[in-house]
Amino acid sequence: MTATGHGEPPARATAAGDRPTTTDADARRATTGSGARPTTNTSAARRRLRGRLRTAAWLLPLAVVTVLVTARALTAYVPPDLHTSRVPLRGELHYALLVAHIATATVAVLTGLAQSWPWLRRRSPAAHRWTGRAYFFAGVFPSALVGIPVIVLTPLGLSNQASLAVLDALWLLTGIAGYRAARQRRYADHRVWMIRNYALTLVAVTSRLIQPLFEYLVAAQLTDPVSYAGDALAAGHDIAGATAWTALVLQLIAAECLLRRRAGKAARRRTTRAAPLRRTQPSASTPVPPDLSS
Repeated sequence: MTATGHGEPPARATAAGDRPTTTDADARRATTGSGARPTTNTSAARRRLRGRLRTAAWLLPLAVVTVLVTARALTAYVPPDLHTSRVPLRGELHYALLVAHIATATVAVLTGLAQSWPWLRRRSPAAHRWTGRAYFFAGVFPSALVGIPVIVLTPLGLSNQASLAVLDALWLLTGIAGYRAARQRRYADHRVWMIRNYALTLVAVTSRLIQPLFEYLVAAQLTDPVSYAGDALAAGHDIAGATAWTALVLQLIAAECLLRRRAGKAARRRTTRAAPLRRTQPSASTPVPPDLSS
């Protein structure tokens, strides 16, 4: 037996003042035994850094675009003025409900954006929980409820009303499902439902980004005697309906793509962790050599 770190004497007696002999294996253990862990930690830190940079690469542009589009949309309603509303109004009650819906939806957009930031979840779980409560109880839930009469009163055609009704129902149901999952400590399910819910929250942002495209497409057919025959009202209804439906579908697709990507990454991590264990287990088909030491 060679010298170890437990204080055993070397196998060969040495003269006074001689240093004990060490083998190559001892030298390798001495040099790599304490250095293996820092190397592993360094590579893990690099992987974490790359992951954070990839997250920031899409999260920062999303935050900037979301804040800018939301701020521009609010300029028509802050301060409140019936004459600056972008939605045709049926009266003061309609306007009051519309402003309440927009105000609470803005709370949902901004607090949901904060919830999407992974550093908040890791470094301040308490802030994450309170922001999540504000997102649901001061944003999604009241905005979805006030949105019901707003949808009924919105005079932008049946197609637009139908899309808004589907959006409102999905928004409320996914929010309730996410909240219940968190209360039951099913945090993986909670994340899945809240990703879907926040994707629906961002439909308002997406619709404002793609609306100019539909305005251009409809304007190209406005004078066509078969399409619109110059009817600006019908054209406006088509723009509102097409924009709302397209934004809803795009956001649902984006949410499911993100969830599939996350599930694939989680599966690859599980496979990577299990691979060393499988390699150390002897295969049933591998012959075991006989013991010839006797």
